[in-house]
Amino acid sequence: MRLDKFLSSCGYSRKEAVDNIKNGKVTVNNVVVKQKDYKVNLTDKIFINNKEVIFIQNYYIMLNKPQGVVSATQDKHEKTVIDILPENLRNVGLFMVGRLDKETEGLLILTTDGELCHKLTSPKHEKEKVYYFELADNICQEQVIQMEQGLTLKDGFKTKPCKIVPQTQTSGEISITEGKYHQVRRMFGAVGNKVTYLKRIKENGLELDKKLKLGECRNLTQQEIEMLKK
Repeated sequence: MRLDKFLSSCGYSRKEAVDNIKNGKVTVNNVVVKQKDYKVNLTDKIFINNKEVIFIQNYYIMLNKPQGVVSATQDKHEKTVIDILPENLRNVGLFMVGRLDKETEGLLILTTDGELCHKLTSPKHEKEKVYYFELADNICQEQVIQMEQGLTLKDGFKTKPCKIVPQTQTSGEISITEGKYHQVRRMFGAVGNKVTYLKRIKENGLELDKKLKLGECRNLTQQEIEMLKK
């Protein structure tokens, strides 16, 4: 692996990696290396400014996504979830476990673990997602029954049964095992109501850390990673 690519995979931006190499701040096995294409491997001891660079096999990140940000790795016109991450996480190859639409807030898992991402997003595994919602109009028992039993959306898609727990006349939580485009909003629309606020609070058993402010992220704990892998 090229030295600059190795540093990028460890969380440094490409510019940081190249600058550190050119300025003689990088050593490989105690030897200063100034060539960005110098070949290294995982057994080499690599330091920047006398601090060892530790290769991270995979990243597992919890993000509290704010509104106005799109769930994409890059977009020419919109700010993406990658754009709002700390700089050291923007170039490590993260991709999203599912998506949240632009106006939906809350839990978004990002990882470089392709196998885990496939497992968590595969429809056959029916992983649960829980959202807190607020509505324009009161939710009635008839609407709850229709949605919980499964209903047909305008495009002909038939939703699977879900679970709704009303908290007030216009708010509550909904649990689904699918992730179609704007699904929760479309489901409420199908019964004559409108979502005015939506936030994902739980996914695949993982709950959104209440200490995370909008736009903030943190690494998952080893216990949380193991829970997702079960």
